[in-house]
Amino acid sequence: MHLKITTEPLENRQLALTIEVDEEQAQQAMRRAARQIARQVNIPGFRKGKAPYSLIVQRHGEDAIRKEAADMLAQEAYREALEQEGIEPYAPSTLSEVVLHPITFRLTVPLRPTVDLDDYRNYRLKPPKVKISKKELQQALEAMREQNAILEPVDRPAALDDVAMINLVGQTAEGVAFLKGDDVRILLDAEGTDPAPGFAEAIVRMEADEERTFALTLPDDFSREKLQGQKAEFTVRLTEVYERILPELDDDLARTVGNFDSFEELREHVSEQLRQAAQEKADREYAEQVVEAIIEQARVEHPPVMLEETLDEAVKDVERAVRREARLSLEDHLRIHGKSMEELREELRPQAAARLKRALTLGEVVRLEGLEVDEGEIGARIEEASAPWGVRADEMRASLDSDEGRRAVRNHLLADRAVQRLVAIAKGEAPEAVAGEEEGEGAEEQENVEAREEE
Repeated sequence: MHLKITTEPLENRQLALTIEVDEEQAQQAMRRAARQIARQVNIPGFRKGKAPYSLIVQRHGEDAIRKEAADMLAQEAYREALEQEGIEPYAPSTLSEVVLHPITFRLTVPLRPTVDLDDYRNYRLKPPKVKISKKELQQALEAMREQNAILEPVDRPAALDDVAMINLVGQTAEGVAFLKGDDVRILLDAEGTDPAPGFAEAIVRMEADEERTFALTLPDDFSREKLQGQKAEFTVRLTEVYERILPELDDDLARTVGNFDSFEELREHVSEQLRQAAQEKADREYAEQVVEAIIEQARVEHPPVMLEETLDEAVKDVERAVRREARLSLEDHLRIHGKSMEELREELRPQAAARLKRALTLGEVVRLEGLEVDEGEIGARIEEASAPWGVRADEMRASLDSDEGRRAVRNHLLADRAVQRLVAIAKGEAPEAVAGEEEGEGAEEQENVEAREEE
C-alpha cells in the first residue's frame, strides 16, 4: 500500500501520526465498498451486487462511499505505517480524525516509557549505625516486669496503676450505645487513652460495686471514625480492684521469662534484640532513602495511558480494601462518603503517579543491572507465602502457582532485588555493572517490575 506518512513527537511519550492513502488505492477501496453496498440493498432493475459503481455513488453520495472505504483501509494502513516507520506503540492508538479528501487518518500513538537514571552508579550514602541507650534498655526491662506482674485482689478504693474489673457502657450524646463490656480488666494508667483520655482518672477512688457515670471526649484516633472527637457518656460499675505486684529485675525474673541462668544473661539478650530491631528499622529507612534519591534524580517519561492503568489498579486496591474491611461495595462506599468515582480517581492520582515513577525506575535498574530470578526462587517464595495460610495453604499455593501468580511472585523478587542492588551501590559494595540489553530491549523486564510495584 502506498502511503504518505508524517510523524510529530508530542509531550509525554506520544506521537502524532498522519497517514494519507494514495488516491489510486483509495479509488480501488471505494469500488470494493460500493460492491459491498450493492450486495446489501435492493436497486430496481438490478440484481443484488450488480448495480454499476456510478449508480451506487449517485444514490449514496461519494462521501458515504469514501467513508466505507476509509473504514476498510484503516487497520491495514495503520499496521503498514507502524512497520514502515519502525514505531512500537505501548498501547492501542487513538484515532483523532478521519479526512475523506484525500483519505487521511490522524492518530495519537502512545510510546513506550523512557527512563534515564543519570549517574545512579555514582550515588553514595553512608549506611546507618545504631546504638541502644541505657534508657531504651531499661524501658524494655520495665515492660518485661509489667508483663509478668502478679495481680493481687485488694479491699480498697481503686488507685492509679491498679487493675480494675469493670462492667462498661458507652453512649453517644444522643444516647446511642457504641461500647459495652462485662468483666473488662483495665489498667488505670494516667497516660492511657483507651477508650478515652481521662478514663482511668474517672475510675480512681471508686469502690467495689460502686457505679459512676461521667462524660469524656473520644480521641481523634478512636476506632469508629464518625465518633472521633465527639463527647460520650460512660457508665461504669466497678466489681473488683487488683494491685499489681511487679517482680524484681533479678535472676528469678530471668528464669521466669526464658531459658536464662542469670539476669545479666537476660539483659544481654534483650539488648541484642533491641539492637537487631533498631538495625532492621534503620536498614529499611536507609533503603527507602536510597530508592527515593534515585527516583528523585531519574528522568521518566511515559504516555498518559500508563498513569490511567496505574489509577485503575489503585481503584481496585481501594475496592478490595473496602470489601475486606467494611464489607461494602465500592459504589456504596462512595455513596456513603458523598464522593464520585471521578473524585476518587483524582484523589488517587498523585499516589498513582508516584507509584508509576517508582515502578519504572526500579524496572530500569533491573534492566541495566541485568538482574534475574530463577524458577527455583519463585517456587521457594510461593511455598513461603502459602505456609501461613494453614488450612487454606493449598488454595493459596494453587493461586500463586498459576501463570499469573508466578509472574506476580517473579515481579516481587525482581523489585526486591533492584532495591538491594541500589543499596549495595549506595554503600559502594555493588559488583561491576552488567551491560543491559540494547535500547529498546528489556522492556518486558521493566513492565514486570511495574506490575509488582502496583500492589
